Amino acid sequence: MGGATSGEEAPTAREAMLGEARKLAVDVLYSEKGHFTAARSWRAWNYRLGVPAALIGAAAGAAILGDAPALIPGLLALLAAALTALITFLNPSERAAQHHRAGVDYARLRRQIRQFVQIDFSTMNDGAFRDRLDDLTARVGTVQGDALPIPAGAHKGAYASIANGSADYTPSELDAATGHVAG
Repeated sequence: MGGATSGEEAPTAREAMLGEARKLAVDVLYSEKGHFTAARSWRAWNYRLGVPAALIGAAAGAAILGDAPALIPGLLALLAAALTALITFLNPSERAAQHHRAGVDYARLRRQIRQFVQIDFSTMNDGAFRDRLDDLTARVGTVQGDALPIPAGAHKGAYASIANGSADYTPSELDAATGHVAG
């Protein structure tokens, strides 16, 4: 399992480390895009809830000052209060900001990993390369630990974004990141 088959040479340690660095870059790419997609979604929810809450609250105030029957301003005020409570409970603005920060952190790491693979790789000895790979892997773990989970819909949106050309990774690298087996 996992070794070289007849006629194939086993990858060197350096090739294996390079492969792991590329997989790390692809994993980080998906996390970056997933967080940016989630941030966009939470921003939209902030507007979907906040704008109607403000307008309905204003309508309730206008209905109180107008000739509307007492039931109408009361119902409008109740609806505005319910939307405002939902905004407070879900806090879509803060969730959007948290996902955006995680996306920025992942983007920074992705660029560092890309530079590491494309530039530093050729100038480092195996020990230094391994140390740098371990450091980058640990930094990815730190960002993961600090980030909100990526919702399933945002993950699907990230995959679609990447598949539609928002990144320039090879199909085999993207397949490796998503667990697809080339065949």
